[in-house]
Amino acid sequence: MRGIRRIPCGNVNCYLVQGEEGAVLVDTGYTGYVERLLDTCLGAGVRLIVLTHGHLDHIQNTALLMERLGVPAALHPADLGLLTDQQSQPLSAQGPAGRLLLSLSRHSFQTQAFLPFTPTVELREGDSLAPWGVDARVLELPGHTAGSIGLDVEGHSLIVGDAMMNLFRPGPSCLCSDPAAQRDSIARIRSLGPRSLYFGHGRPSHLPG
Repeated sequence: MRGIRRIPCGNVNCYLVQGEEGAVLVDTGYTGYVERLLDTCLGAGVRLIVLTHGHLDHIQNTALLMERLGVPAALHPADLGLLTDQQSQPLSAQGPAGRLLLSLSRHSFQTQAFLPFTPTVELREGDSLAPWGVDARVLELPGHTAGSIGLDVEGHSLIVGDAMMNLFRPGPSCLCSDPAAQRDSIARIRSLGPRSLYFGHGRPSHLPG
């Protein structure tokens, strides 16, 4: 059965995208949720882990899941530096919520760790996930990080990572490394037409045409 299954992992969402001939896991969340992710993924035919970007809250279980599921991980090459230094792309905050999140993020970057891993698949604009059994293509959505990506699934659903958030209402991420790039990415998302939106933070929503 095809579709997108949301896997809440604390304040972060991961997603299982099921295709006709396989599945991909999108993001891996914080330590402490690996068993929940495994319960969802085992038996689902997961063939690839896709990381929407390189921040800690989206990658912390990657090494363990690569081993337990026996699959590679994929990341845009512009975010590879975050795997060795989470603060290599300085963030700025938008509004009070952004300032709070920025403080929390900086604290976690400094105090939390993750097992090292090497993404063996590079994802860039227009790449298809068909080789891993899923009808989806990659959209480059820089701004939150330089290598932030989204997945346009079957032309009607869009996993946006942290390019957008739905904390109080759907909107641009309140943290970004490049405000101009973020504005361009939001404009691009809105130009796609009607889509179901799946966020790294917050409940899914809908983008009207």
